[in-house]
Amino acid sequence: MVKFRNWAVVLLITLASGQVMGQKKAVIGYYQSWQWQKSPALLTPRHIPYDKLTVINYSFFYPLESGEIVGMDPVADRWLLQGEKDSSLPVSDPGGSLIALAKRHGTRVVLSIGGWDNSSNFPQVAADPRKRATFAHWCVKHIRQYGFDGIDVDWEFPGYVRHKGTSQDRENFTFLLQTVRDSLQALGKRTGEQYLLSISLPAAASHLVDLEVQKISAISDYINIMTWDLFGPWGKISNHNSALYGPSQGDSARSLDGAFKLYHDAHGVPAEKINLGAALYGHSYTQCNKIYGEHQGADTSLFREQDGISYAQIAEKLDLFERFQDPKAQAPYLVSDSLKMLISLDDEESVALKADYIIQNKAGGLLVWPLLGDRLPDGKTPLLDAIYNRLSRK
Repeated sequence: MVKFRNWAVVLLITLASGQVMGQKKAVIGYYQSWQWQKSPALLTPRHIPYDKLTVINYSFFYPLESGEIVGMDPVADRWLLQGEKDSSLPVSDPGGSLIALAKRHGTRVVLSIGGWDNSSNFPQVAADPRKRATFAHWCVKHIRQYGFDGIDVDWEFPGYVRHKGTSQDRENFTFLLQTVRDSLQALGKRTGEQYLLSISLPAAASHLVDLEVQKISAISDYINIMTWDLFGPWGKISNHNSALYGPSQGDSARSLDGAFKLYHDAHGVPAEKINLGAALYGHSYTQCNKIYGEHQGADTSLFREQDGISYAQIAEKLDLFERFQDPKAQAPYLVSDSLKMLISLDDEESVALKADYIIQNKAGGLLVWPLLGDRLPDGKTPLLDAIYNRLSRK
């Protein structure tokens, strides 16, 4: 566990994360770098509303077995992060590098390492002191190369057997984070900068047996709890993707409120260190016209997306659906009787309620996944605007 020598150091850390009393709440957006070439007109850096964000998590780089860290698309990374042109890219003008544009607006950019598809090497890297040192060295290397303001470790999840997790991950994750923290502090002494260290953590209590929650939250500047994909079309009944409060069926703790209480009340994480999630996408259920109803999986005819549908795509089809509100979960859903389809989603009203929750519970802020998921053809970002407007009025 990190032990601070004096309050001056604590204040510097808090100021760096933008979560000191009297300042605006954090709005953190995950930018999907690997998705960029699928829709370059949408995800070009110049389209990001930097003034509505405190931090952008550039997602994802990932660790190799050696502990070295690489990007999912190195050509696109150089283009997006440094503005370097390449003839293989579908458009020629990024409008400036993401890093440079963010800095003009006072928005920090953090490198997010890991993700669901690229977490299988974490167990062996975290278990080996030399590989932990290599991992931390590459964190510093990428900060210096690209100009990142810090690191977000998104290991999904320690102890998770399907991603080669082991029972030793619990302690090894703490060791890994401490090694990264030490390297960032050493770099900061040389540069005069204060670098952020955050961690993206699961919302489900079942995963927390493999985390030393109090220790890793003390090492980190803040924790990002991924309160989305709480339920989806992989389950037996339709349910809420990212509800504010517990649903009437299924695990009642699977909600934003449940996750906050799990970390804050049960594990003692300071409220101001906790960021909670809003989903700028939804999940569809085919052959289903009621919440908590049977279904036949995700729709692939209207939206052709099995892993989630961006709010922007849903907005184009809103006239086909009727909106309902679950009074217990405080979560909306859409139903089309003609299409026999239900969509669980966040919308302007639900994200505003989440922002109110953040304010009332003195939490750190809101996460949005994915950044630009709600960008409409006219350039508007209605969900992000609702979050920003609510939190800026606190």
